[in-house]
Amino acid sequence: MKALVIGGNPAGMSAASRMKRKAPDTEVIVLEKSHEVSYGACGLPYYVAGLNDDLDRIRIRKAPEFEKNGISVGLGQEVIAVDTEKKIVTAKNEQGEESTYNYDKLLIASGTSPKVPPIPGIRQNNIFCLKTLQDAEAIKTAIQKSKGNVVIVGGGYIGLEIAEACVLQKVKSVRIVEALDQVLNVFDEEFGQAVKDELEKNDVAVCTGERVQSFEGIDGTVTEIVTDKGRYPADIVILSIGVSPNTKFIDSVEKLPNGAIITNTAMETSVKDVYAAGDCGTVYHKILKKPAFIALGTYANKQGRLAGDSMIGKEVCFDRALGTSMLRCLGMEFAKTGISEKEAKREGLDVKIKTVTTRSHARYYPDPVELTIKFVYDAKDHTLLGAQIMGAKEAAWRIDVCACAIDQGMTTEELGYLDLGYAPMFAGVWDAIGIAANASK
Repeated sequence: MKALVIGGNPAGMSAASRMKRKAPDTEVIVLEKSHEVSYGACGLPYYVAGLNDDLDRIRIRKAPEFEKNGISVGLGQEVIAVDTEKKIVTAKNEQGEESTYNYDKLLIASGTSPKVPPIPGIRQNNIFCLKTLQDAEAIKTAIQKSKGNVVIVGGGYIGLEIAEACVLQKVKSVRIVEALDQVLNVFDEEFGQAVKDELEKNDVAVCTGERVQSFEGIDGTVTEIVTDKGRYPADIVILSIGVSPNTKFIDSVEKLPNGAIITNTAMETSVKDVYAAGDCGTVYHKILKKPAFIALGTYANKQGRLAGDSMIGKEVCFDRALGTSMLRCLGMEFAKTGISEKEAKREGLDVKIKTVTTRSHARYYPDPVELTIKFVYDAKDHTLLGAQIMGAKEAAWRIDVCACAIDQGMTTEELGYLDLGYAPMFAGVWDAIGIAANASK
C-alpha cells in the first residue's frame, strides 16, 4: 500500500510513524509546505517570553530522523490540488515546479493558518502572527529591539500567552484589543473578567468590544492602530484572532463552514480512502454528539496515531473529545473541560449550574489560595457535563479529575464521593473538586 500524508507536524508525523511501525511494508510519503516537521508549537510563546532561549528545544524530531525509519519526507512541497477520483495529489515547490503523487490512502493533516483579515495597512512591517518557529524568532527579536508599544489583536489563548511574554520581557506598554465583549471567550464571563483583572493588575491595557479599523504607519512600518473606539500607538502588532483550516486545495470532501474537514470517529472523510486528522479537521464531541472544530495539540497527536491505524485497516474510534485545556496568564491558572454555561444555553440543553469558591489545600498549611470551580450538569440526572476552574495555583491540574468524570459519565454525587487523595499540603480532607461536586445538587 502507498500512503500519502499532507502535512508534517503532530498529526501527520504521528500517523506516518504509526503506519511504518505497524505495517513496515507500507510506502509512506509526507509532503510538507515548510522546511520544519514535528515541532511543539505550544512552546512558542515561552520562547518569546525568554523562558526558553533555545529554539531548537521546541523541535521534536527532524526530517532525517523520520527518513531513517523509511518515511519519505518532501519539504518545501505545497499541495495545490487533490483529485480523489484518480487518487492523485499535485504539489509545487518553492520554484513553482509541479509534481504529482498517486496514493492508495491519503491523510490530510495540513493544520491551520492564522487569520489575517483584509484590514487597511495590515501588511506593514512589524505586524506579526505566531505560528512557526520563524515567527517566534521574529517576534522575540522585534520585542527585544523595541521594548516599546505592543498591541495584541485578539484575546484568546495565544493572545494572552503573548501578553504574558511581553510583560516578562519588560515591554513598556502592552495592550490587548478584542472585538468580543470578553477575553478568553471559550470560558464563561466571570472567568474572562478574572483574566482581564489579572492582566490589568500587571499593567496590560485590555480593550474589549473594540474592532480594528486600520493600521497606520510611516514608510511601511506600523506606528498606530485605529479601532472604532480609539487610536493607540503601536511599534509592534501581533495578530491572534483565530485560525483557518488549510483545506482550500480539496473540494471533494465535506467540510464545516470554516473549512474544517468533517470526519467520523475513525478519521475517515466523506470520500473513500481519504482521511483527515489534526487542526484541519474535526473531532467528535462526546457531549454534543457531533463533529466539532477544536484545534488542540492533544487531539492532533491522538488523531494522528489512530489515523495511522485506521489507514492500515485497524478498527479505531475516537469519540471522546471534551475540549480540555489549560492556561496560565501571569499569576493565575485557568482550565476548562466539557461545555460551559453559555455553550449549554446555545445548544438548548437542560442544565444546572453551580459555582463554588474554596481553598486549594488545608488552611493550616502555608499559603492556601482560593479556587473557583464552576460545574455544568444535567438538570435531571446530575451527570457532569462541564467544568471550569481558576486560581493562583493548584487549579489547572484539577481539571483532569473533572475530564475523567465527564468521560466516564459520572454524576455530581458520584464525583463528590470519589476516593481522592488527601494530605494537608495538597488538599483538604474534602478536596475542592469534592466540595464543588457535593454542592451541585
